[in-house]
Amino acid sequence: MSLPSLLEAIRNDFQSKSFSLQWLSQAQLVDRIDEISHNLSRDQENLRTQAGFIFSTADEVESHTRRTIDLFRLWAISGACPSLLALIMFSLDHLRVKDDGMKKMAIAAAILGEIDNNNAYHNNMHFRKVVFQMIRMIAMYNFIYEGTSRAFDDRQICTLLASACIHDLAHDGKGNTIKGVYIPHRLEQNSFDIAAQVFRALDLGDDQVLNNIRTILLCTDVTPINDPANAINQAKAAYRFHFLGGKKHMDGLNLDDDLKKMETCPVLAVMCLMMHEADIATSAGLHYSITKYETGLLRAEIGDGIARPEHVIDFLRDICNRQMLSEVGQRLYAANLARIYALAEEDFKRGNEPFPDIARSEFMSGSELFGEMNASRTIN
Repeated sequence: MSLPSLLEAIRNDFQSKSFSLQWLSQAQLVDRIDEISHNLSRDQENLRTQAGFIFSTADEVESHTRRTIDLFRLWAISGACPSLLALIMFSLDHLRVKDDGMKKMAIAAAILGEIDNNNAYHNNMHFRKVVFQMIRMIAMYNFIYEGTSRAFDDRQICTLLASACIHDLAHDGKGNTIKGVYIPHRLEQNSFDIAAQVFRALDLGDDQVLNNIRTILLCTDVTPINDPANAINQAKAAYRFHFLGGKKHMDGLNLDDDLKKMETCPVLAVMCLMMHEADIATSAGLHYSITKYETGLLRAEIGDGIARPEHVIDFLRDICNRQMLSEVGQRLYAANLARIYALAEEDFKRGNEPFPDIARSEFMSGSELFGEMNASRTIN
C-alpha cells in the first residue's frame, strides 16, 4: 500500500477500534491526524529540499553536522518544523521499507508522538530531533553494514523509528526520582504502556516487536546516574559483550529480567544503544553552541533555569561517558563530542559563568558556528 493509503487506514482504525487513553479521546487523535495532514505535503516538500542530505552517506561528517544544525535552527526560529508523521513517511520512502504492517506501526507511533507536550526540553521538538537523528543513524548503519547480516531489515528499522517517536510520550517534565525515591523506569514504562495499548488495539506489531520496543525504551533511562546497574549502562555492557570482545572477559552478563533479552539477542543490544545515542545526539554530538542551548532548555524544565559549563561537563561525563559507543555513533558524533567537552572544560576554568539566555544563545543567532566556519574558510 502507498503511504497515504496506510495513513488513511490508520485514521479509520483510530475511529473504529476500541482503546481508552485517560487524557485523550480517540476523536481527538483523529482530529490530530487531520491537523497534521493539512500541512503534510508542505512538510514533505521541505524535507525533500532541506533534509535529503541525511541519506547521503558519502557526505563529510562536518558537512552533515553543519547542515543539521542549520536545519534545527530554522525549525526553532521559523516554527515551520515538520511533523513526526512527515519525518517518518520521509524516512520510510528513502529507506525503502516494504513491510506494510511495520510501516503502519511507525506511522501510528508518529501520530502518538504528535500529542502536544509543552515541556521546556522533553517536548514535541525534542521528539522530532531524536527521530531525525535516528534516521541519520539508521541510514549510516545500513551503509556500514550493507550486504551483511548485520544490516537492519524492515522490522528493525520500523521498531527503531517507532521507539524514537514514543520514547518520551506523555513525559511530565520530572525524572524517575520522586521525593528522593527512585522509581525504576517510571517515565519509560508509562510511555510504552500508552503506546502498546494503541498498537495492540490496532493489531500493530507482534509480541516480539512490542517486547523489543519496551526494552529499547527502558534503556533510555540513565538513572540512577553513575550507577553501573542502570538500564543504559546494562545496554552498553551488552553491546561490549557481543561486539567489543566482552565475551573473552566474562562468563555472562546477568542483566535485569526486564533487559535480559539483550544477553541472547545482539541486534537488540545494538538497537538499544542506538536509541540512547539518538536521544543524546543533539545535546552531545553536534556543536558546543547547540549543547549550551539544549542544556538551558533542560535546566529550565527541571526548575533551575541557569545553565553553566559544569552542567555540560556533568552530562558528557556522567551520562555520555565522554563517548559514543556504537560504530555509527562514533562516525557521526564522536569528534564533535570530544570538542564540546574540551570547550566546556575551558569555559569552566575561566570561571564557570552562566550561558546566555536561550533566546540570545549562539545557536539561535548562528554567531558562534558561523564564526568558526568563516575562520575555516580564511585558513583554507
